Amino acid sequence: MGKVVSLYSGRDPRDVPMYGIGDASVYLGVPRSTLATWIRGQRVRGRTLMKPLIKADRATGLLSFNNLAEAYVLASLTRRFDVPLRRVRNALEYVGGERPLLTTPFRTDGVGVFVEELGKLIDAARGGQAAIRETVESNLRRVDLDERELPLRLYPWRLDPSEPRIIALDPRRSFGRPTVVGSAVQSETIIDRYRGGESIGYLSSEYGLDRDVIEGVLRWGLDAEKAA
Repeated sequence: MGKVVSLYSGRDPRDVPMYGIGDASVYLGVPRSTLATWIRGQRVRGRTLMKPLIKADRATGLLSFNNLAEAYVLASLTRRFDVPLRRVRNALEYVGGERPLLTTPFRTDGVGVFVEELGKLIDAARGGQAAIRETVESNLRRVDLDERELPLRLYPWRLDPSEPRIIALDPRRSFGRPTVVGSAVQSETIIDRYRGGESIGYLSSEYGLDRDVIEGVLRWGLDAEKAA
């Protein structure tokens, strides 16, 4: 960890801008236009219809890992659970703070957006109404947290969060590029070599990875490109 931090002059790698919108949309499986709206907001004829939900680096327009984690929460709520974006915005306004997407463990039942206050679940999308705990499901099952409960590592998914964790995004490794879980192998390397004509069996032997892992990497990468 220390050696990596030194590369960024003491900055937390999670705060370093390193992802373009195109790459981020591929990694998260979110349409580029959707991600751009989350970052830039929406204006029509000089009128603001939606304020930005994620703040990219002003100088470069790049996203940090923390931005990626924020986008992951938005994608999980709106893609996996079909929560209307307006409800998510209401919840963010209710919670407040500098970066609620990053610091608040949101939950959802597909209708409301909940937070825990004093041991009770509150529907933040509806101004703080109480919720029934049994109906609520967490949306952050594929994020590793540090001791402060901030995102440390992200395992993106394609069709369902219950998919095996094959790909990891970790800003402390490979400059935040997607790597195969349990190795230092970048997913893009495997995908490029497969496109170059190398077989799944050969790649499995070359990297010492199970065949189903190689297949999972290829599915993840190729499906992501179609979705973005």
